Amino acid sequence: MVQRKFWMWVGLLAGVSCAAAQSTFVETFENGSNVGGWTFGSSNGLIEAAGGNPGAYFHDPFLDSFAPGPRTTEPSIFTGNYRLRGVTSLGIDLILHDVDITAEGRPLALILINFNKTPDDVTDDWGAYFIGQRNVPLPGQGWVSYDFPVASDSPTLPPGWQFIQFGPQPPGTWDRLITQVDRVVFFYGDPTMFFIFQVWDLGMDNPRITWQPPCPGDLTGDSAVDLTDLSILLGSFGTPAGALPEQGDIDGDGDVDLADLSALLSAFGVSCG
Repeated sequence: MVQRKFWMWVGLLAGVSCAAAQSTFVETFENGSNVGGWTFGSSNGLIEAAGGNPGAYFHDPFLDSFAPGPRTTEPSIFTGNYRLRGVTSLGIDLILHDVDITAEGRPLALILINFNKTPDDVTDDWGAYFIGQRNVPLPGQGWVSYDFPVASDSPTLPPGWQFIQFGPQPPGTWDRLITQVDRVVFFYGDPTMFFIFQVWDLGMDNPRITWQPPCPGDLTGDSAVDLTDLSILLGSFGTPAGALPEQGDIDGDGDVDLADLSALLSAFGVSCG
């Protein structure tokens, strides 16, 4: 009887118009959390319990680098198929406690990287970058917030973006990159420029990603919410999903639960194409 009522509910909801909800995931580093494995690239980084924007933050007190680049090091909600999830922007908050020479005149850039299916070989990595309009923070300036647009629905390289390669492997296409982002980097400066090495004392907080799928509940990317999507969600129901929409975590709260089931059923039977 319960199963029958469930499918009657699904049938009644079929054909309902689909209103996509925008979701944002923010890593606050509270309680030692670090979704994505964020780092400045050295072994000196640590999570401080206070001093962030607000609360906890990731601090690197001694980074010897020509250009800091807070980056992901693990697959997470910050990586993967941006088009399927409808990613619209990435952002981060940064602070500079001290630098031994200067950080003036450096714009912050966002780099999306594809590993070319060889994560252990950096020589064939490539990607695309977008130079923002705001410079990196200076000592004494406090926390500065940055947000970058990501046109994951664009079939070609969007305005303001440029391809970049890190070895002899030529860059691929925007379509290929945006459907498989393997690493996110916020780079201190124009990635094509040369900078001298300096010692930095700096921090990051609230790395974030915002998405608005064409249809919440379309977990397969086939532009429809159907039994296949429902099966994926039910297969992960009641388990932590690491805030991955493609696993059924539609609202991005880190769990596949009744709220996600409700969101999917509200769009069941809808074509998003």
